[in-house]
This record gives sequence, structure tokens and C-alpha cells, in this order.
Amino acid sequence: MKTPPERIRRLGELFDEALDLDPVAREALLERCMADDPQLAADLAKLIRRDQKLIGSATRSAVSVVEAGLDALENSALQPGATIGVYTLEEEIGQGGMGRVFRATRVGPDFTQEVAIKFVRRDVLHPALLRRFSTERAILASLDHPGISRLIDANTTADGTPFVVMEFVRGRAIDDWCDARRLGIKDRLRLFRKVLAAVGHAHRNLVVHRDIKASNVLVTNEGEIRLLDFGIAKPLGRIGHDKATMTMDRFLTPSSAAPEQLAGGAVTVACDIHALGMLLYELLCGRLPFAFGNMTPGEIEHAIRHVPPPPMASRLGENDRYTAESRGFSGVRDLRSALRGDLEHVVQRCLRKRPEERYGTVDQLDLDIDHVLAGHPIRERQSDRWYRWRKFLARHSVASALVAGLLFTIGTAVVAIVRQNIAIAHERDRAQRAVGLLKEAFAAANPMQVGGAQVTATDVLEAARPQLESTFDSQPDVYADLAGTMAEVELAVGRSPQAAALAERARLASEKAQLPNETVTGLLVLEARARISSGDYDIADDLLTRAANISPVRTPEWKLARGMLLLHRSHFADSIATLEQAVESFGQRPASDDDARLARLQLAEALRRGDRGNDALSLLDTLYQEQSRGLSPNHPRVTLVRLYRVSALRSVGRRDEALEEAKAVVAEADRTYGQDSTVAATARGSLGMCLDELNRPLDAVDAFRTSLRAWRKAVGDDHQNTLRTAFNVALALTRANHSPDEAESLYKEVLVRGGTQDQSTRLPVMYWRIAYVRALIGWNRVSDAANELTSPVALEQFRTASPRRREEYAVLAKDVLKELGCESSRSVDTEAQCKAVESLMLTASNSGTTG
Repeated sequence: MKTPPERIRRLGELFDEALDLDPVAREALLERCMADDPQLAADLAKLIRRDQKLIGSATRSAVSVVEAGLDALENSALQPGATIGVYTLEEEIGQGGMGRVFRATRVGPDFTQEVAIKFVRRDVLHPALLRRFSTERAILASLDHPGISRLIDANTTADGTPFVVMEFVRGRAIDDWCDARRLGIKDRLRLFRKVLAAVGHAHRNLVVHRDIKASNVLVTNEGEIRLLDFGIAKPLGRIGHDKATMTMDRFLTPSSAAPEQLAGGAVTVACDIHALGMLLYELLCGRLPFAFGNMTPGEIEHAIRHVPPPPMASRLGENDRYTAESRGFSGVRDLRSALRGDLEHVVQRCLRKRPEERYGTVDQLDLDIDHVLAGHPIRERQSDRWYRWRKFLARHSVASALVAGLLFTIGTAVVAIVRQNIAIAHERDRAQRAVGLLKEAFAAANPMQVGGAQVTATDVLEAARPQLESTFDSQPDVYADLAGTMAEVELAVGRSPQAAALAERARLASEKAQLPNETVTGLLVLEARARISSGDYDIADDLLTRAANISPVRTPEWKLARGMLLLHRSHFADSIATLEQAVESFGQRPASDDDARLARLQLAEALRRGDRGNDALSLLDTLYQEQSRGLSPNHPRVTLVRLYRVSALRSVGRRDEALEEAKAVVAEADRTYGQDSTVAATARGSLGMCLDELNRPLDAVDAFRTSLRAWRKAVGDDHQNTLRTAFNVALALTRANHSPDEAESLYKEVLVRGGTQDQSTRLPVMYWRIAYVRALIGWNRVSDAANELTSPVALEQFRTASPRRREEYAVLAKDVLKELGCESSRSVDTEAQCKAVESLMLTASNSGTTG
């Protein structure tokens, strides 16, 4: 049974105390312990006697003595003659860093099997060692090669000590075996190749041995090798469910370890290549590269990590005649000669300090040894010139640095010139491609090809698209550049869906071509602006967020797009603040800069919609004067500023002036942008508003109808601008008491389509419903008005409406009650409707809305 930790700690304290006492006082301490705990006193006495035997030997800590003593007490069962399961221990044949190894036998009815059993040492038993022991078992189970000792069984003893049962190999260490048989160099190399075959099998199974040395390579009487002791092997992948051994666990033999192992670096097959080089060095010249026996651990580590191994021939002295004769040579000189040349290169490459300079695999090492045996040139010689050159540079570092600096300067200049020429050629090709694209586009939009019609910018854009798409896969950088430019044009002429699609394709091409982040973010912002114009606010928000994540610097263009998004979502205060930052960021850009001008236009619109009409008009007047200085009165930029001024003039009550300006802007928008453009649609919508405010509803209807047709064609039936304009037509028809069927159809359309829109569009659906219900009352359809007012969809929208709209709805409900006659006399037909409207009134009252 394992001694409890508290008992070990108490025993250690008593042992420390006993060591400081004279013999008489020590006996008194033992007597006191005997009275309290006889077994504890007996264990303490054994430890004291053991300490007396070790006087004059190396100093050990009290804890190590206690643990060693307890190990002797607790592992007394692991002795020759003991039975472990079906195995009988015969003799102890070795001890190592992890445990003890016994020769054991298993006797059956008609067979006797001889095995080797390895037990974990109890004095070093801890979780890390148990994981390593488990790893060894898993590794041995995964390896099936005649040159690797086979795993037979694995289990634990009754007290929990893990053990593995392995094939018992009757043989000698490879160096002793070779010396005993006086093998020559070639025979030693042939035997060494068998070792390589076993190690190569382990590597192919993703296992690095990490402790290859002569004592771990046994040779049987038949001349077959067995690779032993995978106790500190490292799986390069996963074996079963065990984790690989940590790199910093330095359970290794320092004299055979690779430099990176001693430095705690990554463990790879290069570690085994280094160890194989050490073993081959020893097999060939009879000793290791350094006199490790005379070195301290620190000196051993320094030699392996920093000192180049001496040539094998230099390690042989004149007194090594027996070594030469045991390898089949008559003298030391002949052995030295045999060890030079290709053989020396092979060994030295194995022992290089940097892992990447050694053989990449065991198979490469084996191939070179095969070439040595066959007298063929070795692969190592191919890299020898560079290796010597690097060493030469290290010896002449100052002169080499000067020459390298000069060569670097010359090389940099040459590279710069070549790169510049490549860039010039690339830009030339791009320019030629762009010119060719435009030529083909204009040719395709030739009036002779389009029925003699006047060619517009839209015609050219449509004609250019097929030619442009042909460059997406072959020249994505060219595509990104041209598609981005075309998207800006599409957006400028009011074709926002087409602009959004082009900008998205341009962005994908820029990512495919791995263009700079600035280019990608610019296209993201451009696409966001197009999405805002199309009413896709959530998509635009996501695009701006992605652009911000790619580049933490907020560009003026990004601020402009962000301000526009906030404006369209009716966050007027935030929009004004963001757009003011954008205007400031654009700084001193010229008046011709479209983005700088657009930022000021959007700021004016935000000011107007934020009830700051005079500030908006002042800003627009200033911008109008700036634009008019160098441009003609009918220039598109001037027309756009005038369009914004129409709304600003209306907001400050200057309606007659706004009407005249609107008429002029409509004519210019039709001429410049086309009647089906979003700019022309906006201009006619502004004209309709001016006419409606001047109590000219039928004239307003004509303007709104034309605007509606343009919006439907430009952005579709579900766009918010289309729905707003359709409502304006319906409202103007109602005020003019004209075409009630058309008006009702439009009311229903905007309520259905608007009800399915995302709330982020902030469409005034409740306001539209209120107008529709009042229209029904005006058309003497009170019953229909009551049904519309209390429909399930209307009630759901009422619950989520703003307080202002709920107030208006409650007032409307009161009017419907009055029109139905619910306050005086109720008929059977109106009873249900009266109750529904009263229920709505009650809901409004309970929520704080007053009628």
C-alpha cells in the first residue's frame, strides 16, 4: 500500500530533525516516536541507518532520501521470484530515468515465453511521467517492424504501478557487438542501415524516438537489430487519444541529444537525425565527438549546442591501433583515410547545429550511405559549397558585410527599376484596356445601332457592361478599377440598383486581385452609398461596418456615407453631427470634387429635415454661388444644388419662389439625367409638393404621377421613394376630389407594400392609414373606414406606433364613432363596429393617449 502524503511529510520532518541531533538525543527522539507511532518510529530508524551507510557519498536532500527509502520499502515486491499477473520476475536487467526493467518468464501448458517487463519508478512517479509512460505504450502498440522491440502486454500492478511487457531481446549494444566481431567499415554501415530502417518506420508513423544511442540499439546473435526504449519518444501526430510530450520536458541523454532539444526547441525528425549521426560517429571511429566523460553537464550542453564536431579522423590517436585493427585496418593512418571524404560529409551533415541543415529524412541519409557503399557521389556534396561559403562569411564578417551591402544596393536598384518597368507596363495595359472598353461601348451604343435614338450615358453604360464582365476572371484588378468608376457614374445618374450591383462586383474583383485595403474599403463605401439610395439600409450598415473593421481610419467618404444612412433613417441630430465631420474632413478639396459637394448637400438636407430650414438654405446659397462661378447655369452640379434649394425654400415658407425654381430644375433634370432617372423623379416630386402647398392639387397630381412612373422604372415598386410618391398621388387626388378609384388603389398599395418593409426604413405607414381612413369618410364610406381603422394589421401597427401617431389615431377613432352614430343611436349593423372602435379608444386611453 502506498504511504499517504502526510505520513511522508511527517517522516521527512522527523528525519531532518534527527540529522541535526547527536546520537544520544537521536535515540531519545526514536523512543518518543515509538510511544506515539511504532511503525513511524521503525521507518525513521531504517532511514537513519541508511543515512549512516551513505556517509561520505554525494550529498542528498532529506526529501530524496525519504522518497528513495520509501521506494525501497514499497517496491520490495519487485524482486526476482515475484509474480506479476502471469509473469514471474527472473532478474533485474536494467534501470533508467523512468523505471526498472526485469527479465521475466511466462509458463503455459506447452510453452515458455521469455519477456522484458518495464515498471515505472515510484520515486519519480507523477502525472507527467505517467502520461509519458502511457505515450510509450501507445507508441509501441502503433509500431510493427522487425527492428523495433514489440509490445506484448500492458497493465498495472496491484498497488497501481504501471508496466509494459515487451519482447525480450538477447543481444548486445550495437557498438559492443560490432567490436566483438571486428566488423569493417562497410559492414558497420550495412548494419547501421538496418537501424535507419527501424527509425524510418517510426518516423513514417509520426514518432520521434529522441534518445537514440548505442545502449538503446541491441543486436542479436543472428545480426538483427532491435530498437529499444521509446520512453521519451514524441508523437508528431496523435496516437490513440494521448497528447504529445511537451518539448520542454528534458527527459533525455545529454550526450546524444540534439542542440534544439537542449535549448527546449521544437522536436522533429531532425533530432533523431542528429542522434543517428552521433551513433554513426561512434561506430566508425570508436568514440563520440567530444570527451563527455570528463565534462560537466553545462560543458556537455555548450559543446553540443555551439562547438562544431571535430572530424572523425582527428579523434583517433596513435594509441588507437586496436580500434583500427578491429575495423579491419593495419594501422590508424589507414582508418583515418577511410573516415575522410564522403563518409565524413555524411556524418557532419547529421551533426549540424541547425535542424534545417541536416538531412530532411532518414531515407535521404540512407540513400547517401548506400552511395558510399556503392562508390557513387553523395547528395551531401551538392550543398557542400554553400555550407563552406557560409562558414567563410562567418570568418570574414566585416569584409563580407561591406560586399553584401554593396551588392544589396545594386540589387535593390535593379529590382526597383524592374518593378517600375513592370508597373509602367501594367498601367499601360490597363489604360489600353479601358480605352478599348470605351471604344467598344460607344460603338455598341452607336445611334445607327439603336434605331437612330439619341445616345445617353445610360446607353453607354449598358453597352459597356458585357465588355467589362469579360475581364472579371482574367484581369480582376482592371475590372475593379473600371467597374468602380462605372458604379459611380450609375449612382450619379440615379441608377442606384445598377450602381449597387456594379460596386459589389468591383469589390469582389478587388479582393480576388488582392488589391490594397484602401481600394477594398473605398468600394465598400461606394456600395454602401448605392444601397442607401436603393433603400437597403441594413445591407449598407453592414458594409460600412466591414469597411471600418478593415481600416480603423475613418475616411471623409466613410463619414459621408454614414451620415447619409443616419439621415435616411431619420436620425437627424446624429446625421447632422456626422455630416459636419465629413464636410470638415474634406477640407480644402476643390469645388469640383463631387464627394465634398455631396457632403454639403446632404448636410443641408439633414438641417432642413431637422427643422433648421434657414441654416440649410444659407448653406445651399453659399454652395450655389461657389458652383456658379466656374460652371454654366445648366451644369449638372448646379442643377443638383438648385434641386436641394427647392426643398429648403419650401421649408422656410418661400413657396412661390420654390415653385419657379422647381419648374426650372425639372427641365434641366430631364435634359441632363433623363426623365426616368431618380434625379428627374425627385425634381418632379418637389414640383408636385410646391403645387400642392399652393392649393393646386390637380397640377400636383400630374407632377406626382410623372415622378411615380420614373421611380417605378428606376428603383422598383417596393422602394420607399416609390411608395412615398404613390401616397402623394393618392393624397393629391383626394384633396382634388378626383379619381377616387385610383386614389383608393394607391392607398391600398402603399399600405400593403409599406407594411412588409423593414422598420429601419421608417416609412410613415400609420400616417398613410390615417389619410386613407379620412378619405373613406370623405367618400361617405364610414363602415369601410371603421373596418380599416380596426383591422388586425391596423391594431398591430397601432401598438408599435409613436405617441404622436397614436394620438392622431385616437382622434380619428372618435370621429369614426361620431360618423357611425355610436354616440346617439346604434343599429344592429353598426353595433359590432361601434364596439370595435370603442375597444380601440379604451386601448388608447389605457396607454396614456387622450382623444
